[in-house]
Amino acid sequence: MKKSLLLITLIVLTALTAKARNIWNGSETIDWNKGKGVQIASDKFADVREGDQLVFGIVFTGNTDWPQLAPTKGDWSGNLTGTGNTALAAGMTEVKYVLLKGMVTDLKATGLVVAGVGFTLISVDIVEGDGGDYSHAVWIGECKIGNWTGYQHVGKSAFNNAVVGQKLRVKFKDLGAGAYLSLRNPVDGWPDLSGAGGVYISGSYQQFDITAAMLSELKANGLVISGVNFTATAVELWNANDIKQLKLSVPVTAPQNWVFEGSDVPTFYVSITNPYSTTVEARIVMEVSTDKMAFVTSVSKTVSVQGNNAQRTEKMTAEGLTPGIYHATITVNDDLARGFSFAVRPTEIVSAPDKQRDFDSYWTAAKKQLAAVPINATLTEIPAKSSAKRKVYLVEMQSIADGLSGAPVIIRGYYAEPQDGKKHPVLIHFQGYDSEYRPGGDSATPWCINANWDSEEAADFAEFILSNRGQSVNNRPASGRDDGIQKDFANIYGDWFAYEFGNKDKYYYRGAYMDCLRAIDFMASRTTSDMQNLFAEGQSQGGAFTVAAAALSDYKFSAIAPAITFMGDFPDYFDIVSWPGHVAKSCQAAINKNGGSMTDADMYAFLSYYDTKNLATSITSPYITSIGLQDNVCPPHTNIAPYNNAATTADDKNIIINPELQHATNTDWYETYMTFFKKYMKNTTGIKEVESQKEDGRKHSFDLQGRQVEQPARGLYIKNGRKYVVR
Repeated sequence: MKKSLLLITLIVLTALTAKARNIWNGSETIDWNKGKGVQIASDKFADVREGDQLVFGIVFTGNTDWPQLAPTKGDWSGNLTGTGNTALAAGMTEVKYVLLKGMVTDLKATGLVVAGVGFTLISVDIVEGDGGDYSHAVWIGECKIGNWTGYQHVGKSAFNNAVVGQKLRVKFKDLGAGAYLSLRNPVDGWPDLSGAGGVYISGSYQQFDITAAMLSELKANGLVISGVNFTATAVELWNANDIKQLKLSVPVTAPQNWVFEGSDVPTFYVSITNPYSTTVEARIVMEVSTDKMAFVTSVSKTVSVQGNNAQRTEKMTAEGLTPGIYHATITVNDDLARGFSFAVRPTEIVSAPDKQRDFDSYWTAAKKQLAAVPINATLTEIPAKSSAKRKVYLVEMQSIADGLSGAPVIIRGYYAEPQDGKKHPVLIHFQGYDSEYRPGGDSATPWCINANWDSEEAADFAEFILSNRGQSVNNRPASGRDDGIQKDFANIYGDWFAYEFGNKDKYYYRGAYMDCLRAIDFMASRTTSDMQNLFAEGQSQGGAFTVAAAALSDYKFSAIAPAITFMGDFPDYFDIVSWPGHVAKSCQAAINKNGGSMTDADMYAFLSYYDTKNLATSITSPYITSIGLQDNVCPPHTNIAPYNNAATTADDKNIIINPELQHATNTDWYETYMTFFKKYMKNTTGIKEVESQKEDGRKHSFDLQGRQVEQPARGLYIKNGRKYVVR
């Protein structure tokens, strides 16, 4: 028995080793900056064929900013036809290319130079091919793309025969969380390839139409495959007539709308239409993973679909899923029907708080520092935006310094003040990350209240739109705003998320959260503000600011509406999508490179002070939120975290999950949250003061329903001729 097993093992090993042939081994440091490469003569490739694999065994050294391997013609005249440089990363032990026709020709004619930098070459092997069809391929290999840390260059010679109207197909595998494909033009700055750019990916390939502009760039420079969390495996060119695909769809179905509660089993319907004349066998595969792309389950079936536009719908189910956000990828005959996220009992998702011991004292100290800074608000009216009902102003005021000491920071916002002399409900708008304006980038005009366009409902509010430090109004020149005020402002912070990263005393969001409280202070200072009717809303970063304001303010909010909320559950956040995780990781690397020390645990401990899942535990205000189930910027797993962690009673919570939206709210979100706010509006606009009959002569207020707005001393009170006794 043992002899038989040994014999079988030897046969298998012999069969495997027979497919591989070593053509070089040793240990050579590769550095093209010093002219160091390994040259292999053409006779070593005399019998190679199209489809064989060229495999380089390497030891990564990383002693350069751009470690890469470049398979080069033996005469050093450039990369092998169709190939380019492959970026290397720590942990890599080999680089593979499948030999295509042009590469075989080059190797037989000139041999090979193994060039590049940042690695030691230890072997070069030829592995026999599998006899596959390579007629569409212009590059085949394996390149691991991390979090913007890897790339594959495909040389311009690969596109010698490309024409306008063809399909450029990029194939991939091993998709990770937030997988994102970016095609770049390898010229200075690596701009997006015309007509391609970047896209979140599912399935096994992504296809682009070759335009005249794209073709010009491909023929001049080739392309670079970059992005987040996948392995690039091939680039192919297809004529449109050669592609025969079934028509596929996976629609959202009511009533669950991809949100499955209680005992609902996640169920999806795949619609298949066969446009051809003959019957087609359709293999349907549904793979389900967590939102961190950890495999959960796979379900498959094969069905026959008759020809001549016959349509068939098949049900696919995923059993036994616990509360969470999941990703489903449904393919039919390897073509993507749809990749999408769905939710299972989302309000039961646990995002456990990870507050540090000094969390509360940290924010108490910040608030104390803010309280010592006078507001010193100046108001400049904007006549073009004002109306008889409300005047609109640019407000400039002082907020906390960028650190424990130093000059106060000037922050700004737009304020609409009702002109009837009465008290009005207060609505504060917090704004998203100012991604549309960066130094040297594109600009978008900051949102300014226009009282001339007010609805009756809007005119009833005292409103403030805050621009937190360095963002929006605070970084626009006069020409970039429409308020007509001739003052130029500039961003001194650079990338806000990265500003003083790791320094709790100076970090951007310490100051930015205090700016939110300063906006509340300003509104409380206005005689027209009814602070018993205090509301706030914001989206994305504005959602985080809304949570921070409600959690940290000494004023109780009547209701809040944070939506698609940023800054939530960082340890999970960074495992699901690339931004801002890659910014944080870059900051961490810079700290460690410059003599500091920041482990991952240190990084998450630092970020925990600003995490909305921790702040929300202090919130008891009524809370409505909106989530895009396909959000790849602030993923649903993380922007539901503060909602689930808020101490608000269940009856005062409301969540809206939009199944097909990404980082956006539905078009009726304003009407939705305003309706929610009205439920919690106190009727205080007619408050009157009544004299106490007690000897202290104190006054106490009642609302129009006769409810006491403040707790009076015990005694007898008179309101509208009626007696009230407080015992």
